[in-house]
Amino acid sequence: MQAEIQSLYHSKICSVHNFLCQCHDCKVSATEYQENFSFAYVRTGNFLFKTFKNDLDAHHGLFLISKPGYEYRVGHVHDMPDQCTIFSLGADSLEHLRTQNQGYSWFFKNPDLQSILIKATPETEYLHHHIFQMMSQSRFHRLLAEQLITDLFLKVLSSSQNDTSGFQLSYKQKRNYLPVIESVKAFINDSFAENLSLSQLADLGNMSPYHFNRVFKQITNASPYNYLLRVRLQQANLQLSNTDLPITTIAFSCGFNSLENFSTAYKNQFGKAPTATRL
Repeated sequence: MQAEIQSLYHSKICSVHNFLCQCHDCKVSATEYQENFSFAYVRTGNFLFKTFKNDLDAHHGLFLISKPGYEYRVGHVHDMPDQCTIFSLGADSLEHLRTQNQGYSWFFKNPDLQSILIKATPETEYLHHHIFQMMSQSRFHRLLAEQLITDLFLKVLSSSQNDTSGFQLSYKQKRNYLPVIESVKAFINDSFAENLSLSQLADLGNMSPYHFNRVFKQITNASPYNYLLRVRLQQANLQLSNTDLPITTIAFSCGFNSLENFSTAYKNQFGKAPTATRL
């Protein structure tokens, strides 16, 4: 497969790579070998991940989880280039994380199942976005990066949206609408603190507000407002967990217009008040 693979981070715990497909004419890659356990977030594009007995339709909005020790091939669905962030974990890190989450024991214990797709949530997409932006900088805190990667992996495996059988997008949706939703979600992840409007987001995709709202909900399973709210709350949770900033400062920096509204939304999402996060 023709691709540029950039190494963003490497340690005994994990490695992170930026995968940029460079294929233009090939349809199916040569057979390759999966050496490490990995989970990849598809930032853009669409491809078929062909393993043992399964052909997985991987596209933006999904995490591709793969066990080591298997051969695979990649097939291109159309001429849209795919870009992925690939997180590879060593055996010790994988075993440690598995003991903290038993929800996918059926996957880990099944030798005939090499890879699965898990639908991303606003929280896991924003956490990935935060990690990817961090690693685009020349200097960042390694300890924080590894903590966030661990948090991301646990959130992905604890997601209630693990069944992708009802998330089969049509060729038209993937071709015409998925790139639009990609760009809008990226804008939300970068601009969540602003007072965004439905019309503003719809304009990014050259759609009417009604049509955009319907397409966004079809592809993400969340309304634009709910997606924005969950991104804001995820960023607030990161700040509460990793900084000493006052709660009022965090609330307003994440786009909330009052401490009361923030506290209510935070408790609804996480089941506890913002102050309890720091206890």
